[in-house]
Amino acid sequence: MENKDQQYDRFMSLFVGTERAIRGYVRSLLPSSQDVDDLMQNIGLACWHKFNEFDLEGSSQDFVRWCCVISRFEVLRFRRSRARDRLVLSEEVITLLAVEAEDRLQRSETERQALKHCLQKLNEPERRLLLSIHTRGDSISRIAAESNVKARQLYSKLNALRDLVADCVRASMAQGEA
Repeated sequence: MENKDQQYDRFMSLFVGTERAIRGYVRSLLPSSQDVDDLMQNIGLACWHKFNEFDLEGSSQDFVRWCCVISRFEVLRFRRSRARDRLVLSEEVITLLAVEAEDRLQRSETERQALKHCLQKLNEPERRLLLSIHTRGDSISRIAAESNVKARQLYSKLNALRDLVADCVRASMAQGEA
């Protein structure tokens, strides 16, 4: 049995690691990003107060789904408190948006796993080239200089690798849906 400090540390580790996904879910239910910012604190507190109900054996994806359920109720409570505003969505619309957002979260995680798997299939130089445009301090021109290859050739190779990985992800996703 964890003491309160250990339980809090575990909660914070899970919440901070998944906050972006939870925030994206909440953002899909509210018309204003300012409302999302206001509500995220309440959601964090509500999740912390109910954390003893979460199965600690669950994955971070289970934690996200669990937080999304709590978030939906917090959004509904928030919406009721703002019912005087003209730009408030009905509970039915919020429920529909919530279901769609939960589906998107699952698809995003599946796509992320497929992408990770497909990137692992590449050899290290190909992976570095593909990721170089997203890695601080790395660039096509730097790789070109290091490998004594023209940057134009590397851009062509990069485009081919993007197509290869995109096809791999699509195939992985299709196989997972079958």
